[in-house]
Amino acid sequence: MRLLKLAAFLSLWVVFFVLVAIVHLWISILGLPNRWKILSRLNRNYTLLLRLILNIKVTIAGDEGQLERGGYVIVANHVSYVDGIVLGSIFPIVFVSKREVKKWPIVGQWNVLCGTIFINRQRKNEVGALVREMTRKLRQEANILLFPEGTSTNGEKMLPFQTVPLAAPLRSRSIIVPVTLAYTTIDEQPVTAVNRDFVYWYGDMDFVTHFWNLLGRRGVEVLVTLQPKIECFRYADNSAGRKKLAEDCYNRVLGRVTGKGLILDDGGDSTDEPSTLLSS
Repeated sequence: MRLLKLAAFLSLWVVFFVLVAIVHLWISILGLPNRWKILSRLNRNYTLLLRLILNIKVTIAGDEGQLERGGYVIVANHVSYVDGIVLGSIFPIVFVSKREVKKWPIVGQWNVLCGTIFINRQRKNEVGALVREMTRKLRQEANILLFPEGTSTNGEKMLPFQTVPLAAPLRSRSIIVPVTLAYTTIDEQPVTAVNRDFVYWYGDMDFVTHFWNLLGRRGVEVLVTLQPKIECFRYADNSAGRKKLAEDCYNRVLGRVTGKGLILDDGGDSTDEPSTLLSS
């Protein structure tokens, strides 16, 4: 079964690689304006097929159709590269990823073709270039997916959101859609600390070994919850504004909102939030 899934994945990647190259050429010849809006929709079809190969069943709470127009920034919690497959199969998106991903076999080439925005978090002098690229793709009506934690975790708690990647939606006055990912079952068993690492990928886990083990799963179920939107024009375009925006995004991903969309203050340390919203 694993070999069949791997063969299907590699065949799909080859077809996608050729198709995207043709679409890039077609866009250039015709001079179409919204290259990344078009490519993000093609990428959604690819990741949907990949999700089907991996037999990942997604339940969505909220109206995903609202993102069809494009130009939104999606922020979510992060426990695995599988998160990108799940969200990429639902929404037309362009990814933001750490620069190291660009060198990964197969995955790196796929990200380059799809217009992934690579970020080097160690070099703050590159923030300006990052903001310009994100702003350009938002103006082309492409949705952008951010994992503001900066790295994947084991789901026991959510890391504080970094403020630098939020500079682009803040300056372009975009609308942010916070999303909560919660993996509920693996092979029809509830997700626990015992089996979560079949899907969760974090720390120094080897990618190839992990992906091979993932191919061996019979099925995975995940709940995707769209939280109330955040309008960036309500925040000041400065350091304090970015910090406040990061805190509000963090709380919304955790589900800390009232019916009126106001952030609840429980007086606690947000980084110590229980993992019940991140995994079952």
